Amino acid sequence: MNIKFENDKTKNETIKVLCSSCKNNTNHNVLTSINEIGTEPLGEYYSIDWNTDYEIIQCLGCERISFRNHSTNSENTDYQGRPISTTLIYPKRSKDTIAAKHYFNVPYNLQRIYSETVESYNYGNLTLCGAGVRALVEGVCKENGITEGNVEFKNKDGSTVTQKKTNLQGKINGLHESGKLTLQHSEILHEHRFLGNEAIHELSLPSKEDLYLAIEIVENVFDTLYEIPSKGLELKSKRLKK
Repeated sequence: MNIKFENDKTKNETIKVLCSSCKNNTNHNVLTSINEIGTEPLGEYYSIDWNTDYEIIQCLGCERISFRNHSTNSENTDYQGRPISTTLIYPKRSKDTIAAKHYFNVPYNLQRIYSETVESYNYGNLTLCGAGVRALVEGVCKENGITEGNVEFKNKDGSTVTQKKTNLQGKINGLHESGKLTLQHSEILHEHRFLGNEAIHELSLPSKEDLYLAIEIVENVFDTLYEIPSKGLELKSKRLKK
């Protein structure tokens, strides 16, 4: 086997790549690269040859940094014998990729689960993503000290009874009862609960569209519970200092 490396062979080249922030194919500049050329002899007259570029690239619009792996292999050709190239971009992205947001006031454990949930979505691990959505709802309740809430259910005679429950349904209602969330927000979180239940207990595959909306709603809850109140306090503090 013979392998050679060359530094910065493609440096300063401009290439078109889908940007996860711009959500479009944009020009990217190659900041640095390593080119690998290899050959593996197989007998006297035949060999396997490959050429791979490992590149650090930067979007010329938003300046986001990515990694690009572009390769060709003598074993991967079309019907006319022309090489078929393979390109891998990290972080992975597509037109519906979600760019994880950065929060300053959301508790660390919630941020960690949120990042893992978004990553599961982007890599097509939809069952895990559904479980992550449910875990986020559980986590929001725990971080806000909510351990129970009122749940209505019907008796066999048709009468309605309200009882305190410590299950997730009760906790979500408890978020509303404590004034943390509006009734509309709590009702939406119940849909997250159903989505997570189906993913975990019934082994069903949530749709990507449902999960996309669920993650958007989680982000909205984060803003409502953590980011906006903090910004409000900061604004009030600045006003009082004037």
